[in-house]
Amino acid sequence: MRVITETLDRNERSEAARLAVPATAPSPEWVATLHDHGPLLLAAARAITRDEAEAEDLVQTTFERALRAGPAIREPRAIRAWLLTVQTREALRVVRRLRRTLHLDPTVHELPVDGPETSESLELDEALSKLSRPIRAAVVLHHMVGLSVRETADALGVTENTAKARLKTGLARLRECLDEH
Repeated sequence: MRVITETLDRNERSEAARLAVPATAPSPEWVATLHDHGPLLLAAARAITRDEAEAEDLVQTTFERALRAGPAIREPRAIRAWLLTVQTREALRVVRRLRRTLHLDPTVHELPVDGPETSESLELDEALSKLSRPIRAAVVLHHMVGLSVRETADALGVTENTAKARLKTGLARLRECLDEH
């Protein structure tokens, strides 16, 4: 968020053209709203992507789209769900695109970049990493971010029944993984 607003302030016309937003800067209220949702978006992106750089890119892409959409979002209560929907769909789109071009070694694991963590959070992090990205996204959006089943389904672009099935599968697999520890 900071990068976008600083860039808009520094060179508003060229950056606005690059982002395909109107030449006028977004309203301060809209920027403040996006700023307020930044930590939640980053946390959700980290949990879904499991990669800090990719998570930051997703948040930036989400903010770019939000800057373009701006005041078109009329319902203030829908902003959080809309932002998470945009971000989640972008995350899944990126994975599909990368899957066609990259073949990664599944034996290589990344360690968390953040500071010290408790053994429970490390176990949960490891268990989440064993879920497929669509199932992990459903679990993160519903149980960690707090979206309703309907909002989770909308964010994933699936039916509510599919979202419920992914949540049930995800929780069962998480329980299995955590019981093993």
